[in-house]
Amino acid sequence: MARAEFNFGDLNTWINNIKSEVAETASEEIIKKLQIEGPYWSGEFAGAWEARLGKTTIPADQKSMFRGEDRSALKQPRQMQPYSVQAAPKSPNKKVEYTIDNRMEYRDIAKDLQPDSTNTFRGDRAGATARKDWYDRYIQGGGLAQTLALATDRVSKDPKIKNYKGDLNR
Repeated sequence: MARAEFNFGDLNTWINNIKSEVAETASEEIIKKLQIEGPYWSGEFAGAWEARLGKTTIPADQKSMFRGEDRSALKQPRQMQPYSVQAAPKSPNKKVEYTIDNRMEYRDIAKDLQPDSTNTFRGDRAGATARKDWYDRYIQGGGLAQTLALATDRVSKDPKIKNYKGDLNR
């Protein structure tokens, strides 16, 4: 089967810039939502979310500052924490993908994906700061899709995206 490639010049660049902007904005919005939905005691878990370019593995290499301590005394008011999102490339014909994960060593326990050392899921504990199965509910229950739609809508209203002034007659 023959395959044809077309170069639409400015239009291709504009479309690739839109894809990059949507991917980066969506990654930021997803992390914000994960911080809101997830457990929150001291803020260390909320602040350990990261988005990296490409299909990659984000290591669980951050150790808790409060290892072995009674965390009930550490409870802080919930607030947004700084996070890391790599800037999306603005190069033409480059596929933009992000991997998003948390860097805390106990991330799977905090996400309610596996039980803790007492064989209890965090969402089942008294005083839990996130609803049970919060992570799966967000990813599979429509929250992620809603965040992606809102991020796409937000980018589409950005004047530098909305007001294309390139040459369509190439």
